[in-house]
Amino acid sequence: MAELEKEKAIIITRILIDNEESFLDTKYAKSHEKVAVMYKGHVVELVGGESKSIKYLDLKVSLSKKEYKELYIHFMEVAKKRQEENTLKKFNDLENT
Repeated sequence: MAELEKEKAIIITRILIDNEESFLDTKYAKSHEKVAVMYKGHVVELVGGESKSIKYLDLKVSLSKKEYKELYIHFMEVAKKRQEENTLKKFNDLENT
């Protein structure tokens, strides 16, 4: 795959992670070293393990350890921030009931 296409895949994945309408799935983060971004019926997986990659449908874009680590850390930071915001919102809603 051309380097340009790889960069495009990384940028699109990062944009989807940042999109507030996307769902960040960490269900298999520990067991399968895989996290996923779900957006309007589309699923983009960030796969760890020995062969790190971005997976979407039949497309698999290989990542270097550094590229994977940067995307994974960004994913987890955004997921944690959303979880904290959601918890605070629920707590505030509880207070108002």
